Amino acid sequence: MQPFVEEGRLLERSYEYLSDCLDDFVVITAENRIVACAGLRLYEKEQFGEIYALVVNKAYHNTDISKKLMEKLINKAIQLNLECVFALSKYGGRFFLRHGFVEGVISALPLTRQKSYDHQRKSTIYLKKLPR
Repeated sequence: MQPFVEEGRLLERSYEYLSDCLDDFVVITAENRIVACAGLRLYEKEQFGEIYALVVNKAYHNTDISKKLMEKLINKAIQLNLECVFALSKYGGRFFLRHGFVEGVISALPLTRQKSYDHQRKSTIYLKKLPR
């Protein structure tokens, strides 16, 4: 994650934060190391999930690793009986659109996430309804 934080493409998260949220994460490994990961934060009341901290090691760009990671995230969301997943991104537009997301508006987010939306960062909202 750190190279993407240094580039400003990913928000920095402390070791303690990541440790507390470890169950949120799905990972893809290759050669006995993590090469891709992303978290899925739950908004149980609204049956929404937020995909966050999504990264794929640059050596694995343009492979099927990102597709596998998204499949794991969507499968986890379906198993949790979520209706929708969303992501906020300044840089991942093509990636999310390629995986069936559509651009959304702040009012489509869970209320608690609307309140914590960083208007200065101006991230694009991507939404994907899940099959029932």
